[in-house]
Amino acid sequence: MPFLLLTAVLLIQGSALASDQPADQPTVVQKRNADGSWLKLTQRVDRARDRRLIRVEHSRSATAPYVTLLQRSQSLSDYPAGGGSLEEMDGDGQLDYVERLYCGAGPNCQARIFRLNPEQRSAYQLFEGFFFLFRTVDRYVVTSRRSSCCSWTHDIYRKPSEPRSITEQDLIYSLYLKGPVDGHTTPTCRISRPEGDGWTPAELSNPRLLKLCEGYGTNVVINPVQARNQR
Repeated sequence: MPFLLLTAVLLIQGSALASDQPADQPTVVQKRNADGSWLKLTQRVDRARDRRLIRVEHSRSATAPYVTLLQRSQSLSDYPAGGGSLEEMDGDGQLDYVERLYCGAGPNCQARIFRLNPEQRSAYQLFEGFFFLFRTVDRYVVTSRRSSCCSWTHDIYRKPSEPRSITEQDLIYSLYLKGPVDGHTTPTCRISRPEGDGWTPAELSNPRLLKLCEGYGTNVVINPVQARNQR
């Protein structure tokens, strides 16, 4: 199946916590930010307490001491495939902490993204959702997930101008891209926006966002005739 023709950030790139990891042998990963500072991610399994313990630390340089920015705890029973990684998710050159909760049969995973703030020695949750790709396109945040064997959904959110979480109130468009299946030779891309409790057809003027419709090639029918509230 042709893949998305867009530069994107792969969610599950970092070191995953092995399920048979001894409690006395934590997993430690260190990564360098674009500004020369360092982040250290430590993950430890405590089977006696049914917990996965996670700590993210920051160092201003290779020789400076580490300072804790974030501490997290997961239930091993609830999230057996959990854990996290340090990833650059939004194109600003600074690593974020991505906490995996669970994954589906396909490439999508339920995850939380935490923005790290070394100056305030803290972190906050930027986003939570079920997705495969997360990236910034111009002033928007786009998440992508595989909806079926031959279709993808791209959700477009306003990018907050201040430090806060992205919520459903920030969702402004949804693109449903369907490949050439079921006897159809041309892919389709339905663009819709929230309206009340449903969805209504919409148009996009941003050329970079419209590129999302070209995941199966440039020969695509945008907004074929559809019933109102069909997403």
